[in-house]
Amino acid sequence: MTKTNLFLIGAAKAGTTALAEMLGNHPQISPLSIKEPGHFCDDIYAKGFSASYQKMLRWDEAQYFKADALDQRHMAFVRGRENYDRLVSEAADAQYILDASTAYLPSVNAAENIASYNAEAKIIVSLRNPATRAYSHYNMARKYGKEQRSFLDAIKAEGALERARWGWDECYLELGDYAPQLERWLKHFSKDNIHVVWQDELLAEPAATLQGISKFLGLKEELKALAVEKHGAEVPKNKAVGMVLGGIGPAVASILPEKIKTSVKNIVLAKPEGMEEAARSFLLRYFAPSIEALEKLLEKDLTHWK
Repeated sequence: MTKTNLFLIGAAKAGTTALAEMLGNHPQISPLSIKEPGHFCDDIYAKGFSASYQKMLRWDEAQYFKADALDQRHMAFVRGRENYDRLVSEAADAQYILDASTAYLPSVNAAENIASYNAEAKIIVSLRNPATRAYSHYNMARKYGKEQRSFLDAIKAEGALERARWGWDECYLELGDYAPQLERWLKHFSKDNIHVVWQDELLAEPAATLQGISKFLGLKEELKALAVEKHGAEVPKNKAVGMVLGGIGPAVASILPEKIKTSVKNIVLAKPEGMEEAARSFLLRYFAPSIEALEKLLEKDLTHWK
């Protein structure tokens, strides 16, 4: 039976959507109809999310898989193995089947589950400065009306928690603590089967970065670059707009015609302000131990993150 053999595991807000599109456009790689099916992170599941998060996700697994032809979808949490196998079986015939679920990197169980499913799978992870990742994540949460606090208040509140919970908290800090997350993956997969993409290098030198990925995967033709967003997501011009966008949700927005989406964005969204210095200082202190641990783990100089 054909199995998924290529996993883009995160990090969220680290260029993974653009990277998944570049991978999916290659003739030797076939993406699943759900970009992020989240099947192997059984510690992160939709029924355990808050009511507001479930409403925004708009996921009914039984209903989705009743269809004769599966619709394209950005994110879900597919629990049934038979349903996941159907996603794989309906993917186009290719050397690689791609699952691009960003929940896999922070998941406690995903690495072990995927290793049990396919121990020879290739793993790609995209990493970004955790401070700018957190701020980009915050602006996305504001865009969809999920966050009303200042950035500093939001990250301080999370910093006081024992652990943030996916589907309840935004996990601005939790998702940027890369070292312990990657340690789990290195426990179950050899370094030869894990390729790290650095978002700042992807932005600065896309051709060289994609060449490295192509070599890692043994592709006959190199991956072709797409434009990668260099700035944070737009934010609503007022609170009411954010609440409306949150009610619509990305699942619905993804099916709107591009002209309508562009018009709406121009009317109701604005570019976010830069990160305030107090928040930046907090994040530099918070992430310093994690960055040092990551440098040792991957033998990579990350002075520019400090």
